[in-house]
Amino acid sequence: MGKESSYGLKRGVVTFWELVFQSLSFTAPGIAALATLSGAVAFAYGSAPLSVILAALGVASAAYAVYEFSLKVASSGGYYRYIERGFGPRVGAWSGWLYILYAGVAATPFIYLETALAVQYGLSELGINLPSWSWYPLGIADALLALVLPYLGIKPSVKYMLWTGMIEIAALMLGGAIIIALSPKPWDPLVFTPAYAPGGWSGVGMGLIFAFTAFAGWGSMTFLGAEAKEAHVNIRRGVIAVVLLLSVFFIFMMYALIIGWGPSNASTYFQYFIPGITEAVKYGLLPIAILWMILVTNSGFTDTMAILNAVARDMYTMAKDSALPQWLSITHPRYKTPHRALILDTVIGLALFTALGWTLGPLNAFLITGLWGGIATSIEHLLINIALPLYSRKRDFFKWTHVAVPTIASVLYLFVLYATAITTAISLPVIVAVTFLVAWFIITGVISWKKPVVPRLEEGEEL
Repeated sequence: MGKESSYGLKRGVVTFWELVFQSLSFTAPGIAALATLSGAVAFAYGSAPLSVILAALGVASAAYAVYEFSLKVASSGGYYRYIERGFGPRVGAWSGWLYILYAGVAATPFIYLETALAVQYGLSELGINLPSWSWYPLGIADALLALVLPYLGIKPSVKYMLWTGMIEIAALMLGGAIIIALSPKPWDPLVFTPAYAPGGWSGVGMGLIFAFTAFAGWGSMTFLGAEAKEAHVNIRRGVIAVVLLLSVFFIFMMYALIIGWGPSNASTYFQYFIPGITEAVKYGLLPIAILWMILVTNSGFTDTMAILNAVARDMYTMAKDSALPQWLSITHPRYKTPHRALILDTVIGLALFTALGWTLGPLNAFLITGLWGGIATSIEHLLINIALPLYSRKRDFFKWTHVAVPTIASVLYLFVLYATAITTAISLPVIVAVTFLVAWFIITGVISWKKPVVPRLEEGEEL
């Protein structure tokens, strides 16, 4: 099978805070706060902060399943390994393909598009108008530059995420605090009620869909289970830290931006692709707007790295388990990274970015890949929630909370799937997205049934 140095990841090198910022970076807090959450405002209007609070509670209940799994399992397979341990080899194999759909097929072109469009629209708010086709070279630059650090080792990428992530979160919250201070009415408790939402609770509920999207990626540290120091302990602690940090950050930023915009005027918020930059300019905070623009760009860059780190290790572990070609399980002889999976995912992401972007337009491509990712991650977490009690019964550590707590999140994820189905207008992008999803689910389901995984656990992967 080649040189021994060509197999295996570098074990025990990723620290607690590096794990935390792997997950934080996957959520792209800068882009999520200033752009993604505008989707929540489109439905909940001035009550969007309430939607974010509900999303935080839902994520916390979903995190409980990951927290309990990590007591026994710490693997480069992350979610795939959890589900395989609970359901068995066939559903496990399908869940691995599902994560490839979410993080590889959907999230990579999605973040290339989101980063490029955020730069394009954000600069226009600063008076710099780029050519309409500039989204393409911007996306390619993000893809190629973001491949470098993950290729060179897990440490370079997570170290970069740690230091720039701290700056990103601090600068955004500082700007948010200034906007609150300058706004005509700094305190309005009604934004934490359905008072401003059209249709009351129904509007808040629809806003919840996009609030969940902002949190997506919070559990990606689980894919560094083989490379983390004291993985079984630090992943558990890390999940708690990530959920708490993201909850405080998103609730605060959503409150600041809604208060600054004006809760009663929030119906106009969604008209802007990146309204956070618009708002900073509105309050005369040009230096803050420029700093935020730089950090948004970096947010897309670090998000791309975090996505690559996670999906490459999913593919690497599936290859070890014979669910994917064996050559994907070979790691770089010097850097000990799943370099072949990293390159393959980048190539796939660029191909979809190019094909969808030029045939349907970047905004439609953004919608399609967003639908793929949102549906795939919801199903993935549903499977994890069900897998936990199945696994804990097998291993004799079952608790009633293994059913009760994840069920809260499962209900919310089912609502997201239902609401997406009934509220998404039928259009060419939606038809393309749904057709592809159905084909993916059927084809990978057949493959998984005919060729179930053969789990090959490494030392310390399962206690």
